[in-house]
Amino acid sequence: MIRSATLTLTAVALVAACGHHHDHGEGHDHGDGETPSTSFTRWTATHEIFAEHDVLVVGAAAGSAIHVTLLDGHRAAEAGALTFELRQKDGTLVTGRAEAPARAGIYQPTLTPTVAGPCTLTVRYAGPPATEAATEDCQVYPTAQAIPAEEEEPAGRIAYLKEQAWGTGFATALVAARPIVRTLRATGELRPVTGRQAQLAAPVAGRIELAPGLALGAVVERGQLLAELIPTVDAGANRAVLAADSQGAAAELAAATAQLGRAERLWAARAIPERQLDDARTQVALARAKVAAVRGRLAQYDASAGGRGAAGRIALRAPRAGRIADLAAISGAAVDAGAPLVTIVDGERLWLHADVYEPDVAAAAAATGASFTVDGVAAPIAIAPPDGRLVSVGAAVDEATRTVPVVFEFANPGGLRVGSFASVELHLGVAREVLAVPETALLRDAGRWVAYVQLEGEAFERRLIEPGERAGGWVEIVGGLAAGDRVVTAGAYQVKLAAAGGAVPGHGHAH
Repeated sequence: MIRSATLTLTAVALVAACGHHHDHGEGHDHGDGETPSTSFTRWTATHEIFAEHDVLVVGAAAGSAIHVTLLDGHRAAEAGALTFELRQKDGTLVTGRAEAPARAGIYQPTLTPTVAGPCTLTVRYAGPPATEAATEDCQVYPTAQAIPAEEEEPAGRIAYLKEQAWGTGFATALVAARPIVRTLRATGELRPVTGRQAQLAAPVAGRIELAPGLALGAVVERGQLLAELIPTVDAGANRAVLAADSQGAAAELAAATAQLGRAERLWAARAIPERQLDDARTQVALARAKVAAVRGRLAQYDASAGGRGAAGRIALRAPRAGRIADLAAISGAAVDAGAPLVTIVDGERLWLHADVYEPDVAAAAAATGASFTVDGVAAPIAIAPPDGRLVSVGAAVDEATRTVPVVFEFANPGGLRVGSFASVELHLGVAREVLAVPETALLRDAGRWVAYVQLEGEAFERRLIEPGERAGGWVEIVGGLAAGDRVVTAGAYQVKLAAAGGAVPGHGHAH
C-alpha cells in the first residue's frame, strides 16, 4: 500500500547522519506533494522486521527506516549489520547496507534503483541471536509521475509505534489451535500428604538446645540430629523413674480390674447398687489411660535416637527426611513433656485441597485432572496422570462456606511450599482442539471482550471477541479471531489508550 509522508525516508537518513533526532509525532500528518512511501512486516521465530521505505523510482535514492525487534522481551535490536537488497527485473542486484543501527532498533540504509519493473526486496539482518531474512515483492517506477495515487487508510487502524512498545513488556502471539478442556474454578491450599509429615516432641520436660544451623525451611535427613534436651531434675526424666511410673500405673490397673471383677459378682447377686458397678468400670478406664500415657512417655524416651548423650542429654533426631515446616523450639527455652518442637514435611508429593461450592460437587467428582497457580510462580501447574490423581471428594459440606474439599495429589519437583494458597481449575471431560489465545490477550471494554490484532509493525485493529472455555491461562476463541492472527498478549491496555490518540501514522513518518 502506498502512502505519502511529510518527510521522505531519504531525508530521514540524512538528518540522522547529521546527528538530529525526529520523534514520531507531527510527521504523521499528510499533505499534498509529499514523497510516498510503503512498508512491509515479517515475523520469524526470534525477530520482527518492519521495513518502511520510499517508493522505488529509477535513479532516485530510496531511503528506509527498518525496525528490528527481538521478540524475546520485545526489545529493539542494538547490534548487528543489516543489508537492504533490491533484485531488479533484469536480475541485477542493488544493495544498501548499515553496519549498525542509527539508533536502537532502527536501520537506515539507502539504495538507488536502475531498472523499472517488477522487483524483489530483501532485508538481511545479521545479529544476535540469529541471522534473519525478510522478502517482499515490489515495483520500480520509471518516474515519480508514474507512481499510482496513494490509497486511503483503512478505517479502524490504531497507531502504536515501535518506540512505544520497545522495552515496555509488550508481547504478541499467534492465534492457533490447542487443546482446551471445560473447567471449574475454585480456590485451594497446598497441604502435606497424610503419612508424609512427622512431628518431633519433647519426651520429658527440660531445656532445649537446637543443632547449629537448624532453621525453618531447612532440608533434613532421617536420623539427623536436630536438638538436644537437658532434662530437669524434678521432671522424672531418668529412665528408672519413668519405668517405675509405668510399673505403678500397671499395678493400679490390676487393682482396678480386680475391683471391677468383685463388683460384677456382687451386682450379679444384687448385693450392690448399679452405681457402684459403673464407678468400678470408670476406675478401670482411667487406669488404662494412665498406663497408656506413661508407657508412651517411656517408649518415646527410648525411641529418642541416641538416647542420653553427654551429661545426661537426650539427642532428638529427625524421624523422617523432609523439610522443616514448623520450628516451635527456641534454643535455651524450657519445654514441657510432650511439647511440639519440630514439624517435618516430605514435600516430594503434596495434596491440593480445592474448595468446591456445593452445586458443583457432582461435576468436580468426575474431574479428569486439575491445574493451579500460586503466588510467585508464573506458569500454571498441571495435575494429571501418571504423576497426579484425584484422591477424594469430601462427604460433608462446610457450614460456613458451603464448600466441599476436593483433594488432588501431585508430584512436587518445583519445591512448592505447604500452606500456599492456590487458584484452581478442575478439568471436566476430554480436551478439544480449538482456537485459543492467552487470557492476557482479552480486555473488558464497555461490557464486551476485545482483543487487539497487530496488522503490521505499527498498525493494530480492535476486534470484538466471543470467548469460550478457559483453562490453564488460555481461552477458547469462538468468534472474532482467525488462525494466524497475531494478537497483543502483553500491553493490550496501552494499545487501547493509543486508540484514543489518533489514526495510524503514514509510512515514512519521522524517526
